[in-house]
Amino acid sequence: MIESEYAAQAAGLVDRVVTTQLPAIQTAASMVAGSIAAGGVLQAFGTGHSRIVTLELAGRAGGLAPVGMLAVKDLVMFGGENPAAILDPTYERETGVAERIYALAKPRSVDTFLIVSNSGLNAAIVEMAELVHARGHGLVAITSFAHTRSSAARHTKGPHLADLADVVIDNCAPVGDASIEIAPDVRVGAVSSFTGVLVAQVLTELTCRYLLDMGHDVPVFISANLASGDAHNRTFQERYRRGVRPIEP
Repeated sequence: MIESEYAAQAAGLVDRVVTTQLPAIQTAASMVAGSIAAGGVLQAFGTGHSRIVTLELAGRAGGLAPVGMLAVKDLVMFGGENPAAILDPTYERETGVAERIYALAKPRSVDTFLIVSNSGLNAAIVEMAELVHARGHGLVAITSFAHTRSSAARHTKGPHLADLADVVIDNCAPVGDASIEIAPDVRVGAVSSFTGVLVAQVLTELTCRYLLDMGHDVPVFISANLASGDAHNRTFQERYRRGVRPIEP
């Protein structure tokens, strides 16, 4: 029987994230709870596979209703961009993309941002972080310390995401993300999505606990596949429609 090294390392990855990153997640949750209590929302942005983590936070059962998911595809869905323009996988390296996405979202000053990027170095990510910082929003980052600080990382000018955020959460992914060498120069087992989703769920829980501790209600979606799901969720969708756009099915 062939053994799975990834399965064997999964528990260790969870333990490492919880052991080393819980204080940062707690700080981030307190920031997000304060924003929501003040009438703001959490705006979550990522490109590539980092969108998995932002989608985990937005518009799902057991998740906070005041979470907006920002993405490059917003340029097509809400900005009239030709779909062919964003199909280039290197499009996230183009300058000016972040400013257009931010403008379409029309966030308010009370909103907090969460930006997710394993490398933390592409233009869309860095420029969004710079814009968020300049506009006075709180900024939480989920990134790989190992990758963004590695000499092997692709060289870019200027700061990386980790240099710009108020709170930085390490997803504990290795350089290049893939964690297992199964043959010479063949690596599999990406870590960032697995640990990023863990961080997202812990952040959601702690944010809700902070809101309760502050005496606020907890605006959480339930499954749309429950009999009461649509009616329950519609209440929160109406409450936060100013800052949160629907997510496509």
